[in-house]
Formats: sequence, structure tokens, C-alpha cells
Amino acid sequence: MRFERLLPQNSKRREIVKKIYSRLFGKYNTEERKYLRWIKNNEPTIKELDEQRNHEFTINPKISIIVPVYNTPQNFFDELIQSLKNQTYSNWELCLADGSPKPIDYMKQYAMEDERIKYKEIGENKGISGNTNEALSLATGDFIGLLDHDDLLPAFSLFEVVKCINEHPDVEFIYSDEDKIETIKGPRYGAFFKPDFSPYTLNSANYICHFSVFKKELIEKINGFNSKYDGSQDWDIVARASENTDKIEHIAKILYHWRVHQNSTAGNADSKPYAYEIGKQVIKDHVKRSLDTDIKVEDGLTPGSYEVKYSVKDNPKVSIIIDGRNARNIQKLIDAIKISIYKNYEIIAITNESMQDINIIKIPQTENHINDYNMAVEQATGEYFMIVDSNLIRIDKPTYIEELVGICQDKNVGIVGTKLYNKHDNIEHCGIILGMNGTGDLLYKGVPKNAGTYMQRLLIIHNVSCVYTKYSMIKKQLFIQIGKFNGEFTGLNTSIDMCLRILSNEKQVVLNPLVSICVEKLNDIEKEKTEEEQLQEKWNKAYKKGDAYFSPNLSKNNTNLAINI
Repeated sequence: MRFERLLPQNSKRREIVKKIYSRLFGKYNTEERKYLRWIKNNEPTIKELDEQRNHEFTINPKISIIVPVYNTPQNFFDELIQSLKNQTYSNWELCLADGSPKPIDYMKQYAMEDERIKYKEIGENKGISGNTNEALSLATGDFIGLLDHDDLLPAFSLFEVVKCINEHPDVEFIYSDEDKIETIKGPRYGAFFKPDFSPYTLNSANYICHFSVFKKELIEKINGFNSKYDGSQDWDIVARASENTDKIEHIAKILYHWRVHQNSTAGNADSKPYAYEIGKQVIKDHVKRSLDTDIKVEDGLTPGSYEVKYSVKDNPKVSIIIDGRNARNIQKLIDAIKISIYKNYEIIAITNESMQDINIIKIPQTENHINDYNMAVEQATGEYFMIVDSNLIRIDKPTYIEELVGICQDKNVGIVGTKLYNKHDNIEHCGIILGMNGTGDLLYKGVPKNAGTYMQRLLIIHNVSCVYTKYSMIKKQLFIQIGKFNGEFTGLNTSIDMCLRILSNEKQVVLNPLVSICVEKLNDIEKEKTEEEQLQEKWNKAYKKGDAYFSPNLSKNNTNLAINI
């Protein structure tokens, strides 16, 4: 790019221009200022860092930091070493495997001066995975931490990891939040506040990335890194680790600084174009192993994200339930549903209108729509069902049924929501954040339907805590098991209560925004104050714990997403 040629990464010219820009326009850079305030409010002070150095843990594991190196610039490496020596937890070792054409003398010198630093000359470049495995062979620690040769750890990083291990002694896989830097004295930016472990999100993008720490036995169990996936080897190791343990913890703190420069993917998404193709294979192989399902993987709308389509097994029957009580013309709703190319479905209409199609099951409507829904589900003969109402304008894809059922067939999933947008192409629903603006609220409501957003939530399949239960695919057996719609709540609280019951039965709630449906403005989502108090009391533990798929570092007062300073 022309900009990069004129102002290359880490150049004096770039630093000068940034300082001038900051002076002239810094007051307008609200996001950067908010993050600086977040750092000040949430990260340890000098006094607290000193307290960490004197803290005595019950469990004091050795952390082996694994770094494959290849022609590493000394200034980057010097800063990496300093970031490790600054750690407030000191029981670590650094394992370096050098695949450079010639041995790196300054690294050998570091190893001679500090017994915690181990240096190995490989004699050849075995690729990123091969070099990493060579570094692994040096490790004597209880846990393995992965660090790139040009990145940095904040001083409290290993302390927080060991604190997590003490709080969860059986943990086998830990990951944290991260941000970006260009120089060690430069500003930090690009904070990435992640959700807790999210299997379907991981299938759409490697949101975990840095800082990843694994129990050594787990790494040995999965045989380390696989050169087949060089370029996306970190994604593969995370995927295989998650297949072999459910003892996964997320530390919602920035414990890793990803350095931005021209040769890194942090600074230049085109620096490793082959990695995106390898990423597709990582997803396919991971899903095949973990779900025994075939998938199609296509490039997403942003680099590093993917559109994943899960295959349907055994042609299960699906019941589409139409709430036709307010429909001016129920036939229009039926026609909208019938664009499906998936043919093993039935239509059940809740209406008092006369029906032209004798193949449609008709249920007379009453004044109690919850009872009507339950009756319709009881009469449904499908393994899965979806409820639509008179708000339906059109369904965009004729493949909508199989794209929802393909996910809902997973034994670990209970409900799959969809992206709903209005005739102005603005979002009506793309997931509900638990605890946002009370009991929960609709994230990104009113945003353009295909906007690029934080973690690309409008564009990739991902885990959530709650979805709007209409226009969602639901497992009938699970629905009956958890007590159906009980009429205890109204509005959006009905959906929240249903999804919390699904989660409490250890089933996942997934959102598939690749299935988009045009609707009128949703008119049944208002929440009553007394009901909100009742719902929060009923699900007290869930609200105290917070939304696992929405970082506590993000605000729950802003549906368009903002940092929680």
C-alpha cells in the first residue's frame, strides 16, 4: 500500500507523523482515550505489582515459554527478554529453538547469563511448527505458554496465569485478552476483549490466538504442533486442545501485546495470505473430528473470518409454525416459507382464517398465544421446529432450513437463532446480551445489517447466551424436556428465560447470522420492570456470573458496543 511505503512500520517518519497527528487531532480520538482510561482503571499500579512479587501461591507451577525464532531482529528480542525479566511471577523458563541459517550469538549470550533461558540451534528451518516442537523439547515446566519472537507480555501476565491455576487447579487450557503495539514506548491500541470459550465462534475465526497456555500433559497428549497447518498452526493447536479437554479458562485481562509491523499479520493482513487457506483446512478437520460432520468453508467478509455451512444428516423433519393471528394475508407468510429447497418440512398454522392448502395443519387461535405455541409444538411431528409470525416479510436464502438444522443437529446445541433486519436494512435482532440494560437487550439493534462490527458478530456464526426464540430453530425433544413456554414472562424476557433454561441443561445457544430474515419492526420485545426483577431473581446465579459470551470489559449500557471503562 502507498501509505506503508511512505510511512513504513517502526520508522522515524511514521513516529513523527503520529505525534503530529496526535497533537492536532488527538482530542477527537475518543476510542484511544477510552482505552487509555481503561488501562489506568483496570491494570495494576506499581504498588500492586510489588505486592504481586511478594505474593505466595499455594501452587507454584513452572511456566515454560516456547518461542521459535528465525532471523529475529535483536531490538525486538531484547524487549521480549526484558518483558519476561519484568514478570512479577518468577518461576518461568524461556525455551528458544533457532532455525536461522546461522546461530544467533546474542541469544546464546542471554542463555549463558540466565539459566532460565534455554537456546537450541536446530541447524535448519523446519517451519513454524517444526521449530516450535524443537522448542517444546526443551520444556521442563508444568505449563506451556506460547509467545512469538517479536511480541511482549505485560509484567503481570504470568502472575494472572498462576492465579488462575490456583483458582482452578484442574485447568488444562488458559487464554487471555490481548492488544497491539508498534514500539515498546508507543501507545497500546486494538484491545481485543474476548468471550469465554465459544466452540462455534472458534469454528468461524481464531478468536483465541494470544496468550495461550496449556498444561504440558495436554500438549503431549495431542503430540504438539502439526506442520500440515503451518500458517494457522496456532489455530490448529487450540482446536485440538479443545477436543481433548473441557477444562478451559479465559482470563478477561490484557496479558499479551501483539507487535504490529509490516511482516506480521497484526500489521499487514496480506503478509501471510496462505494462512487463510490453511485456516479453512483447520476448520474442516476440527469439525470432522469433533462433530463428525462435513462442512463447506468459504472466505468471510473480513480477513481471517469464514462462512461455515454445516451439512444435514439423515434428512430430519422440520416443523414451521406460523402465528397467523395478526396476519393480513397468511398465504403470504406461507409463500415466504416455501422458498425452501429443503423439502422434509411441515407447516402448522395458528389461525382462525380459512386455509386453501389442505396439507397445512391448522390450529385455531385463542387469546393465549403461549398455550397456542405449546399446542402447535405438541402436534408437530418434526424433530426441530421454528415459529414465525406476521412480522415476516421474506427469508433471504432458500437454504435457510438446512443452514439452521445443520447446527441444531449437534447434540451440544439446543437452539440456533437468525439475523433479523427490517425493510430499511437495519438490524432488529442479532443476539441478546444477558444483563444488558437490565435483564438483557438486543445487540446492534438499528445498525446496518452487514456492518463490520466487533468480532464480526453480524457476519459469522458464533455462540451467544440468548436469542429471540421466534425465527430460531429449536430441538423439539429438548423444548419439551425443559418445560416448553411457561407463560411466566412476556416480551424479550420470554426468550431470555427460555435460553437460560437451555443453557442450564448444558446445551449451547448459537447464532447464525448467515441466515438473514426481513421482518417488520419487532413489536413483542418490551420488558416490564416487575418481570425483570422476577427474572433476575429466578436466574440470580446466571446474572451474577455474567454473560459468558460477552466480555465484562465491554459496556452493558450500550447496545452498539463500547468499552467498560
